[in-house]
Amino acid sequence: MGPRGLRQLAWHWFPVLFWMTLILALSSRSDLPARTNPATGEIIRTTYLAAKAAHIVEYIVLAATAFGIGDELRQSFVPNREARPADVAIDAASALGMVMVLMIWRHVREAQRVSQRVLD
Repeated sequence: MGPRGLRQLAWHWFPVLFWMTLILALSSRSDLPARTNPATGEIIRTTYLAAKAAHIVEYIVLAATAFGIGDELRQSFVPNREARPADVAIDAASALGMVMVLMIWRHVREAQRVSQRVLD
């Protein structure tokens, strides 16, 4: 593989590897975001909905189900974290949804190119 091939490889894979590193770094933290209840001063951990929304965003961007399974298993070794099959399912559904959106977008783009060629 020549220098151009290596540049293309890096161009395509660097964002993926960066995102995977970011997910691993953030999911390794035991001190999840928290807020203080102004009435009682009690610390409130991240809500279930916010945590699940984070999973959806992570895997919409990554769209790699196998990584989601590995990350969930790894989280089982992080204090105050746990691996949940439901999170793997959310990760997979998010990845699948993004793949479907990209496939539809690609199909629409190709149809537009074909119709433009016919008009030309």
